[in-house]
Amino acid sequence: MKLDQQDLINVDKVDKIFEEIELNDNETDLKKSKFDKLKFFFKKRGNNLKEFMGKSPLFSYALKRIIYAFITLYIAISIIFIMLSVVTTDSAYLSGVNLEKLNIEYGSEQYHRLLDNKKRLYGAYGSVFQQLFIYLRNVTPFIPKEIIKNPSLVGTEIVGEKTTVWFYLGAFMNSASGGVPGTPVLDAFSKSIPISFSVGAIAVVLSYIIGVPLGILAAKYKDKSTDSAINGTSLIITAIPSLVLISLLYKMSIYVFGANGTYADSNFSTKIWPVLGVMLLIMPYIIVNTRRYVIDEMTSDYTKFAISKGLSSRYVFYVHIFRNASIRLVKTMPEIFVITLFGSSILVERHWSIDGMSKFILNGVSNKDTYVVLGYIFISASAGVFSSLTGDLLLAVMDPRIKLTK
Repeated sequence: MKLDQQDLINVDKVDKIFEEIELNDNETDLKKSKFDKLKFFFKKRGNNLKEFMGKSPLFSYALKRIIYAFITLYIAISIIFIMLSVVTTDSAYLSGVNLEKLNIEYGSEQYHRLLDNKKRLYGAYGSVFQQLFIYLRNVTPFIPKEIIKNPSLVGTEIVGEKTTVWFYLGAFMNSASGGVPGTPVLDAFSKSIPISFSVGAIAVVLSYIIGVPLGILAAKYKDKSTDSAINGTSLIITAIPSLVLISLLYKMSIYVFGANGTYADSNFSTKIWPVLGVMLLIMPYIIVNTRRYVIDEMTSDYTKFAISKGLSSRYVFYVHIFRNASIRLVKTMPEIFVITLFGSSILVERHWSIDGMSKFILNGVSNKDTYVVLGYIFISASAGVFSSLTGDLLLAVMDPRIKLTK
């Protein structure tokens, strides 16, 4: 049987079609094999990570808490930023600028150019959500940011030294908030935090040194006159409003004991009073908690079992009861310190004119300085979140009964 020329052409076309189909199948198999390899690679890495996390529960727990903390912190900052942006007027960005001296009329083209340049300096250009994105980028320490560190105004233009930073809380908008307009908020914070830290740290240490023994004493003599005196005094101090308590202490230190009214350049007889003021705000809390933790351990089953075995009350108390109660106390130490640094010390610093962190939050709110308020909230919230994490990790390390695995 002979094939004509047309049949040969048709056969060649069919062969080419089959060759193309086979080539496409090979390419598909190759792509599928690459996808399978990539899928296997990520699955293997995921299993390795899961196995590592299972073997390191403390690290796994800390990592999860840090991730959740960042998410929570960013959501809170976003809400506060939007609220502050709504109430921040154009005049706030031009605070300290003398328009008459610059021969700039309100509402003119030069005015709007100056306003735009000022907003760019603060990262407040664009819509509210664009401004929020800029601020969140600025407070994220893994992204480099270029800022003008010492800005000055030349006509309607902002000039100054440009520098790259990794963490930026924004700049002061007016001088009444405690800093030079346009200068970084973080620079001013870094000078005031050590002052607040010194007063707060001394107060916290002394509060635990005095408060813990008083709490133990109240627990040992539960429902007796000693317990009533210690616990009752703590509750009375707690019931007095903080403003009234610190104001009375401040006036008493001046008019009764002859101390100075300001903390700076004063001697020990004056500097001890702000410390005592912070102690009065936090020590009752430590005494009441110590008493409660010790009583909880004293009435637990293991304590009754240890005493029934013939162990002395002194041995049971110091080896078992106090040790377990102290674990719970250690957990609260980081949180109390942060509360002292960014909360309780505000009234104390205000009365004794201490150049600490309190002036920024008070002046920032009263003068509507957006970035000072946001910076204070961001620093205090971050410290609070990570102090809570530190307390949990200390509890997990010290207490073998705490398991971080499921």
